[in-house]
Amino acid sequence: MDLLQVSKKNYEVGSLVEGWKSLIWTERYQPAGDFQLVTQDVSTTMKLLPERSLCTLRDSNEVMIVEQHSISVDDDGVPELTVTGRTIDSFLECRVWHNAPYGKKTTMAKKYSIRQAAEVWIWNAIANGSGNDRIKTSSTYSSANKLPNVIITDSVPPSSDGANQARKVQNGDVYSQLLTFLSSGRLGIRIIRPNDTKGRKVTVAGDGTFSTDTISGITDLRFDIYKSRDLSDEIVFSWKAGHLENPNYLLSSTALKTGAYVDGDARSHYYTDPDVISGSNSGWNRRDTYVDGGSKDDGVTADDFEESLEDQGLRAVRKEGRHVSAIDAEISPFIDFKYNRHYRLGDRVTVQGAYGVNDKKYVTEFIRTHDENGEVGYPTLSSTLS
Repeated sequence: MDLLQVSKKNYEVGSLVEGWKSLIWTERYQPAGDFQLVTQDVSTTMKLLPERSLCTLRDSNEVMIVEQHSISVDDDGVPELTVTGRTIDSFLECRVWHNAPYGKKTTMAKKYSIRQAAEVWIWNAIANGSGNDRIKTSSTYSSANKLPNVIITDSVPPSSDGANQARKVQNGDVYSQLLTFLSSGRLGIRIIRPNDTKGRKVTVAGDGTFSTDTISGITDLRFDIYKSRDLSDEIVFSWKAGHLENPNYLLSSTALKTGAYVDGDARSHYYTDPDVISGSNSGWNRRDTYVDGGSKDDGVTADDFEESLEDQGLRAVRKEGRHVSAIDAEISPFIDFKYNRHYRLGDRVTVQGAYGVNDKKYVTEFIRTHDENGEVGYPTLSSTLS
């Protein structure tokens, strides 16, 4: 793997970082990816990759930000530097939105699909230099939040959108609520270095109106929202073909929950998810979980509090309400299918295991490692996207 510096001004690649002992580079569909570099060339590497600098791989569009240096001494008494960081979508943890009434949610300026809401949310946080908030248009929002030469792009077919609806947001860091939007819409976020290709650039008008324009020859860094594909009929990871090495199997319903009772809801509501087990949620199929809903704060309306309780109940069911059917295995480096050529993050593929365990999984990570044993790249296949 070739690790390269990236300029914060124009996002062009710079010097090659060499002399490291090991490098792990992980890209993910929804939550931020990360990297870890270990080197004995301490002073040179600290100069090439200072904290808050950017880096990338020669064969990857993802850009990561250096967050931490730590120095230790190995068994031979030699100082080693460990450099860690994450993909720069994690920088949204450093953007705060705070124009909702204290302790309450507020409705976004316009009705949006999940895709549009996610893109407006990001655009407002890092591309809005107007000084006027696009979420609550009667409020201000610091123009200093704007990142230089960064745009938000949309790679999701509008035909796949659901209905535009009123979306509520609350005060807090931008990243946490972005992940809620992404999970709800089964969307992913990726970083694309300037590559002179075309794309649909997102803009948001002063009144919150969302729009996209196709532009060519993109020379800006892109925060791109995209959607997974179902390739399960085309991409098959099979133990018979030697794709899966040393597989372990797990079939379990120990954590399965089909409904949640939320204590604190005056309506005594019991929340169920029809996708967990189809048919009647009763008898042996009814497996409950308990949620402490907490108490209503002063100033919070009854409607807002009940909506919060409903969210808690449904989240609890969706978090715990999955029958685990998993194959844990090493993916052969000699597999027929190549990352970013045949499949990408978020795609749904088929996994064929022994003992009758055949399942459809999502590619949620791709991990590259390079150490004294050589270079290996392999995906993580998960039952859910998040």
